[in-house]
Amino acid sequence: MKVSKKLQLLSLLLVVITFSACANPKKESNQANSENSANQPAQAKQTVKASSPLHAELNKAKEAGKAVFVVVTGTGAADLNKAMSVAKSATTIYKNAVVIQMNRDLPVNADLVSEWGLSGAPLPLILSISPKGYATGGYTLADATADKIAALVPTPKMDDVYAAINNKKSTFIIVSKKSNTDKAGILTNCKSAATQLKNNVAIIEIDLADPKEAAFIKQLNLKSAPNTTSVLVLNASGQTTGSFNGKVDAAQLVGAATKVVKSCGSSCSPGGC
Repeated sequence: MKVSKKLQLLSLLLVVITFSACANPKKESNQANSENSANQPAQAKQTVKASSPLHAELNKAKEAGKAVFVVVTGTGAADLNKAMSVAKSATTIYKNAVVIQMNRDLPVNADLVSEWGLSGAPLPLILSISPKGYATGGYTLADATADKIAALVPTPKMDDVYAAINNKKSTFIIVSKKSNTDKAGILTNCKSAATQLKNNVAIIEIDLADPKEAAFIKQLNLKSAPNTTSVLVLNASGQTTGSFNGKVDAAQLVGAATKVVKSCGSSCSPGGC
């Protein structure tokens, strides 16, 4: 079983390379079966416990709205100082972040090792935790650079998507300009659909002109016409199940939000599902 050097957990919207080989989807983590293979999206995980100094540091950062770059070490890990240097350099790019160390072998960290799928990962690695407390990706030292680590921190709206998926909610992502005349009607229909779904859905609005969301908007790769509002729908598993431009009714939104997509099963390659 090989493990990908690039350890990305970009979630739902993007192809993901995770920490180890294909796992039970019920555990919400997939693993690579070759060094360059990519899996279907896995949910980001959030840490809320405070049973150890590490948990306390993670929760302190979350309360302060800071990202965390976790340098994971353990038996046999070499070049720890180099890994720490890369992580600290990433804080000069994404400045609202702190760096902490985690020893994978300590029993007190066992829950995080399981939660983040780190048991089979090569060490050292650098993991990114979002300002809302979600593990969003990481790199082994061999492939890590400060730029790559800093880029793993999600935009505020993408972090909201992580939160929705972590809470088992479907998501309506509305992307529009403030001047778009169709937005009000679409938003009304989204709210109507949310009521039908017993509010088990998050409505996330993104302004196309918001510079903080430029990277996320680019990743969404929307194909809407000029001055047209777009809606991307994710089901509760974080899978993209609908994309609408300019016009969508509540029934379509409910249908997309509740759509079940076949999992990739034993296949871990792109398009394997």
